[in-house]
Amino acid sequence: MKYKGLVFCLLAQLVLTNCAFASENYDESLSRIEKLLQTDFTQAESAIVDIERSLDKLSHPQLAEFYTLLSSKYVYLSELEQANQALDLALTYSPSEESLTRIYLYKTTVFLMLKNYEAAFAMLEINLARIEGVEDTSLKVASYVRLLNILLDLNAYEEMLSTAQLVLNLNQGKDTKHECYTKVYLAVATLRLGRYSEANDLFKQSEMYCANNEQPLIEIMSIKGQAESYFESGQLDLAKPLFEAALEGYLSFQFQVEIHSVKAFLSKIYFYQGDYQKAALYANELNELNEDKSNNHVKKQANEVLAMLASRDGEYAKAYQYQVVAHALDLQDLDESNHKQNAYQMARFDSAEKNRENKNLLQEHELMVQQKDLFLKEKSSSIMFSTLLFGVCIGLLLLLLTAWLQRNQFMRQAQRDGLTGIFNRQTGQDLAENELVQALSNHRHFSVLVLDLDLFKSINDRFGHATGDWTLKKVTQVIEDVIRPSDIFCRLGGEEFVLYLPNTDEKTAFKLAETIRKEVEHINTKYSGHNFSITLSVGVSSLTRDDLSIDPLLSRADIALYKCKHQGRNKVLVYHPSFA
Repeated sequence: MKYKGLVFCLLAQLVLTNCAFASENYDESLSRIEKLLQTDFTQAESAIVDIERSLDKLSHPQLAEFYTLLSSKYVYLSELEQANQALDLALTYSPSEESLTRIYLYKTTVFLMLKNYEAAFAMLEINLARIEGVEDTSLKVASYVRLLNILLDLNAYEEMLSTAQLVLNLNQGKDTKHECYTKVYLAVATLRLGRYSEANDLFKQSEMYCANNEQPLIEIMSIKGQAESYFESGQLDLAKPLFEAALEGYLSFQFQVEIHSVKAFLSKIYFYQGDYQKAALYANELNELNEDKSNNHVKKQANEVLAMLASRDGEYAKAYQYQVVAHALDLQDLDESNHKQNAYQMARFDSAEKNRENKNLLQEHELMVQQKDLFLKEKSSSIMFSTLLFGVCIGLLLLLLTAWLQRNQFMRQAQRDGLTGIFNRQTGQDLAENELVQALSNHRHFSVLVLDLDLFKSINDRFGHATGDWTLKKVTQVIEDVIRPSDIFCRLGGEEFVLYLPNTDEKTAFKLAETIRKEVEHINTKYSGHNFSITLSVGVSSLTRDDLSIDPLLSRADIALYKCKHQGRNKVLVYHPSFA
């Protein structure tokens, strides 16, 4: 029996030793993946696949680390939703304080790339508040490096310079990766401020430092930075080989966002240097990118190059169209920049408000301690005061609620037709213009229907204005049941309506108009208290290459409607040049 017990103990010890060894092996594998993500993306992908086969053997901290690294892979591939999901999974495995900081910072980056600035600022603020009292400077350094990324996205270059200097003072070269990133951010801020020669020197220093400390991805960023500084100062011959070297490096990491950015610069350089075939190749490739907002800037640059190429070939109409698209994308970038600034200012305002509220709470607490004896002696007065304070708070709350409801009501009244509840003319046209810009930018279809109730005046004259109002509301209800949520339906005035149809070609618009005409024709009017028939005429027009605003589409649809009236009403006609 003693020997059996001894054998059992030895076996148990052997199992525990193997488990500890396996755990250490997985830690080594995760560390290797983290390094490969910075040096060899292809091998990193292969290592991730290998470890995915053993997920059931990983501890919770190791799983948190694995999903955090997996999110980095998705970021390089611009698969941002998958990156966010991976980070959410990492949070479920009770990560350590250090891992939690990394996850929060990665989520901040992902939200920034998704253009969800409110979420990005909120996540960064949560992390900064969490580490405020922590003495570990490495956590603070990591958070401030992420803040540098946000400041870059907000074009806050002066703040970037001061924050970068703060990080370098805190880090003192201890974390080489963060030191590399900070040196690059310092150079980028200098570049954006127009100090090109100084920026070039800083990029050369960061390239050398990152190369010596085995940070190849950040080294590539430094090379691209040098190329940009040469490009901005007009030294295209020096910029070109550096951009080409940066492109080769980014391709090895499959870093799509940076690949597109470098190709946009190269497309312009090739054009200016007379290599029109290469310029067109990159410009057309970038112009075919999807409609993600993160692609707007490079697509704008691509359309500018395509406009110059078309102008050079004497195709001035095509060049003008490319310029229109580039201008539309530039406006979207400007709107996005304003949105970022508003979100940033709101986040700062919320932070200031929270600090002010906390200060007020502390002051109130001190006052309560000092007046404790007085409150005990004057209990009845205290109850009265509390009741009064509660009443004032409730009154203020009701006042704010009423103001909020009135604001929403006034906004709706300003945008909606008072009788039918659909959009009024101005609001509908503003929304349609925005959709038309999107259609022009992405080469989509766009159609317009102008609808007019036939002989509506006779309904008012025979049965009164109450029946006429019933008719307008009933027709509106029938049409709203047929159209899509994305269609823009508004009342032009009187018995005339308009339907703006994004992503709809002429044939589909005609079918929809016929469906609406038939549905209106079958309205049962007995519920109005009278028996009469309702019909309408519809004019249809669709987007052409020459259209740059909504007005010509409305004009053509109106001409087609006029033709319907002259051909006997209760019909649908698609605009034809012969009508004019």
